Amino acid sequence: MKRWLRLLALNDLFPGQLALAMTWLGAWMMTVPLAEFIPEGTAKGLLGIFSFALLAAGLVGTFWYPMFLRPPWMRRDAELQARGEDLFAKRFLQGQGKPSDGQQP
Repeated sequence: MKRWLRLLALNDLFPGQLALAMTWLGAWMMTVPLAEFIPEGTAKGLLGIFSFALLAAGLVGTFWYPMFLRPPWMRRDAELQARGEDLFAKRFLQGQGKPSDGQQP
């Protein structure tokens, strides 16, 4: 599981949750080639609407991601950060440790 935690570092680049928004953007990219295989008509129009909704969700999620769509552990971590009780704040901001003490966060 720790190998996927590196994706959370992307969240510092944008105000939203880029790591989660990539799910919507990836789903959008999977629908783009499908348009070649669907004949003209209602089905192609519905695919276009669905594809646009996925793209919009991914772009909006890049800059703002609603709390109810986040996984429970991300919600819990966001609440801890808002209260200043997360591990970083306890270690480095409240004087319970030094960055050079050799301990892992």
